[in-house]
Amino acid sequence: MTRANAIDSRSGFTLLEMMISLTILAFLGYCLLIAVDVGHDSQQTVQRITAEERAMRRSTTSLVDELRASRDASITITPLADGNHQVRFQMPIEVAGVPDWGVFDRTLGPDEATQNRVGWSLRYTVRIVPDGNGGVDRQLVRQILDAAQAVQRERVVATGLLSGGDVPPGFTMVRQGDIWELTLSTEGHLGGAGGTRAIFHVRTRNN
Repeated sequence: MTRANAIDSRSGFTLLEMMISLTILAFLGYCLLIAVDVGHDSQQTVQRITAEERAMRRSTTSLVDELRASRDASITITPLADGNHQVRFQMPIEVAGVPDWGVFDRTLGPDEATQNRVGWSLRYTVRIVPDGNGGVDRQLVRQILDAAQAVQRERVVATGLLSGGDVPPGFTMVRQGDIWELTLSTEGHLGGAGGTRAIFHVRTRNN
C-alpha cells in the first residue's frame, strides 16, 4: 500500500465515523425533543386536573354549606333523563328583621333588601351541552329561581360530570336516614383514567 492510499483509507474511515456520530446525535436530539414534549403535555394535564379538582372542591363546599343552612322540608330532588339529579331548596333569610325562607345572594342587588328574596329558591341541575368534539359535556349549574320558578341567575360550577347511570354517578343526592348523601363525580383524563369523586354527608340545621 502506498502512502497516498494509506491516507485515503484513514480519511474514509474518519468520514464514516463522523457520519455514524452525526446519526447518533440526531437520534438523541430527536429523543430529547420527544421527551420534552411529553413532559410538557404531562405537566399541562396535571395542572388541568389540579385546577378542576380545586374548582370542584370550591363548588361542592359552597353547595354543602347552602344545604346545611336549609331544611329537609324545602329540599326537592328530581331525577333527570340521564339519571343525574336536580336539587332545589330554600335558605333562611331575614327581611326587615323578620326571618323567612328564600334566597340570599349578593349578586341580586346592592343592599340587603334586594339580596334577600322571599319565596325564591336555589337549584343545582345538570346541563348537557356539546363538547365540540362530537361528544357531550355534563355541567353542574347553580341557578337562582324567583317565586315563579324562572331562572334569574345561573353559573356553571363543575364540568365533565359522569351520567347518573355511571358508577359512581355524576351528581346525585339521596336521603340516608336523617343524612343527605351527596355524590359528585367527573370524567377521567388520558383515555378515561382517573377522574374526581367527592361524597359528602350533610345534615340540615333548620328543621
